[in-house]
Amino acid sequence: PPLGGPVLLDFYADWCAPCKQLTPKLEKLVAEAKGSVRLAKINVDKLPELAQALQVASLPTVMIVHKGKLADSFQGLLPDAQLKAFVEKAIALAGGPASSEKALEAAEAALEGGDVAEATRGFGELMSLPEHTPVAMAGLALCALKDDNLSLAQDLVADLHKKFPAELTKPAIRKAISKVGLAAEGGGGSDKSLVELRLALDASPAEHTLRYELAQALVAQDQVEEAVVELLAILKKDRVWNEGAAKALLLNIFESLGNAHEVTKKGRRQLANIVLM
Repeated sequence: PPLGGPVLLDFYADWCAPCKQLTPKLEKLVAEAKGSVRLAKINVDKLPELAQALQVASLPTVMIVHKGKLADSFQGLLPDAQLKAFVEKAIALAGGPASSEKALEAAEAALEGGDVAEATRGFGELMSLPEHTPVAMAGLALCALKDDNLSLAQDLVADLHKKFPAELTKPAIRKAISKVGLAAEGGGGSDKSLVELRLALDASPAEHTLRYELAQALVAQDQVEEAVVELLAILKKDRVWNEGAAKALLLNIFESLGNAHEVTKKGRRQLANIVLM
């Protein structure tokens, strides 16, 4: 759940036979909640102070803790239907099933809508959930870009590569990595303004280097649709110009936008036509 969401405390001991029956059932119900509620298993023999502080008198004991307060509890074994109802009470406190998925969608919507502060808060909270940490980190990298903090965005991308190499193929993570890469690419382009680059290109329209610098500058200004036009113009004349630099930048733009974006779909069709020429 988002920070402060409900947690089930399962107090048990290795010698407790009923505990061994209850815990797997709790694990299954919590897994089915898809992140709405967490399960914390507490061995009373290893943490006796905590058990005493919460007045655990018999095993098994299960508690719902929400926003720092005890919401409900039971001792012993419950029939399956009652146990499910107990877990559903915790899920309801979280805002319903898959509440963490909803929180992720809300953070993404805030970023898309330009509310960087709210998006940063949302992704920051989701960083505490292991199943969402990689995507949340990617979201924070995009927030950093929106705040013109390329250095922080690059640090977050570096952390993604280091800590979550198996997650790098996820669309949301690929998109963030590509956007950060594009920002760095644009930042390393020409020192000339867009107006200066366009005037220079008007004077020398066959100069691919100028056109590529213009595309980089357009990327830096988040004018990616115009950048795609310039890169396709290079590829129409020379598909392998500068060891494929134009095509590589073009594909990075597509990756950053995602396959569903109209610019990507139109650009890929035009690129395919160029390749087939």
